[in-house]
Amino acid sequence: MPRIKTERLELRLTPIQKEKLVELSKQSRMNMTEYIIAVSEQKKIIIADGMPELLKQIIKIGTNVNQIAMVANSNKSVSSKQIDIVNDNLLKIQNLISDLIDEIKNSKDEIKV
Repeated sequence: MPRIKTERLELRLTPIQKEKLVELSKQSRMNMTEYIIAVSEQKKIIIADGMPELLKQIIKIGTNVNQIAMVANSNKSVSSKQIDIVNDNLLKIQNLISDLIDEIKNSKDEIKV
């Protein structure tokens, strides 16, 4: 059931408080409403600047795995070096994701990743 937003809230802030909220919402890549609701619900706000690059690398590795699978399925050989390179890259990604998850789990405040 969708939560329809029908209520409005008006706040009075000092210029400094407003400036800080505006800046924090921008850093969080949220609009002011999203940011205030997230904070009021005590949600962790994580700024993952490195995530787009990580996702690009995962996509590239997926493409490489698909190419290796196509070669293997066409009864041609796949070198163990190619497989080792893919496995090494997958292990690096696994470690990065594991570190990110640990940081999120261990954080009690807002964090930047």
